[in-house]
Amino acid sequence: MKTNWQTKKLGEVCEIITGGTPKTSVKDFYGDEFLWAGPSDLGQSIFVTNTNKKLSEKGFRKSGIRIIPKDSVMMSCIGYIGKVGIAGEEMATNQQINTFVPNNKILDSKYLYYVLTTKTDEFKNASSQTTLPIINKTKCSNIEILLPPLKTQKEIVAELDEKFGKLKEAKKLREDALADTEKIFSQTLREIFEEGKKKGWEEKSLDDRSILKMTSGGTPNRGNSKYYDGDIPWLKSGELQDNKNIINSEEKITKEAVRKSSAKIFPIGTILFAMYGATAGKIGILGIEASTNQAVVGMIPVVEKLNNKFLFYFLMKKREEIIAQAWGGAQPNLSQTILKTFSIPLPSLLEQKKIVAKLDALSEKLRTLRELQNSQLDDFKSLERAYLREAFKGKLI
Repeated sequence: MKTNWQTKKLGEVCEIITGGTPKTSVKDFYGDEFLWAGPSDLGQSIFVTNTNKKLSEKGFRKSGIRIIPKDSVMMSCIGYIGKVGIAGEEMATNQQINTFVPNNKILDSKYLYYVLTTKTDEFKNASSQTTLPIINKTKCSNIEILLPPLKTQKEIVAELDEKFGKLKEAKKLREDALADTEKIFSQTLREIFEEGKKKGWEEKSLDDRSILKMTSGGTPNRGNSKYYDGDIPWLKSGELQDNKNIINSEEKITKEAVRKSSAKIFPIGTILFAMYGATAGKIGILGIEASTNQAVVGMIPVVEKLNNKFLFYFLMKKREEIIAQAWGGAQPNLSQTILKTFSIPLPSLLEQKKIVAKLDALSEKLRTLRELQNSQLDDFKSLERAYLREAFKGKLI
């Protein structure tokens, strides 16, 4: 640390404002005219220029809620502690946010933003250790920060902006490369099945029991303790993530549960398809014998006619079309009836296996790229932390 850098408490260099919520009974307080930030609006980018919820002019000016000036630094202080953002314009916040209004004669707001991103653990440690962690205004005011001269703060900010800007560009290039590879996979799926039509592959309905049997799972009575904590894997729709070899489950049920409920045991190789909610359309292949709840349909291929991975890839290709037939809006609901309206083009079993081998190889390349992407993103985060450490030790300038 440079010798001319001071240490100051936040309460000595900032006004700290806790947000609030206008009376929900006064409908006129809410509208779409003025920004009203909550924790979900922080952490997306440095400057907050839009919010998920907004107030009316009346709610903004007359509800008694504190207004924070442009360039104030906001931090979530209830629940998920430590998310930060700078107010891109005059706005208000809810009570889950403490706002730091810096004394701009001695403290640069963007410097404060960068400092606070390094203080997450300190804020968490200072919070109340309850089910919902809270750090109040008083505790926030006692957190100490390094305070170099204002000119030095601005130089540090300029260096961090430049370095973080380059990291952002590098991230974008990696993300674009991964997105391009995803497109190649989707395009390959389309080309394979479109080429199959030209070759005159026979089409079979998913309702055709000569190629597969389709049936839903079930949920044993939750009130019967004899039905759960058994040794039969019991999968829910959220456990399907386009996984090709499911070998475990979050819960297990007993043999008695299978005998006395709508639950059933699916054999190894069964294709599982999620039918409801946010996971609708997700697919999996059983690598073990297992049961499922009613939100999952099991498709058991006739092995002499239909390769299970060929069916898996076909469903991936048709997923958007299938979901488009669902009802329920934001939470789509599918049925076996919908699935059975689709037909699958079937080449010979030998050709199916060749196609599967090609798609497996491409899928593996994509998986490797995803892992590389995630690893590099972790490296970028480590580099960001290193830059911040150097910055506040005076090593960047």
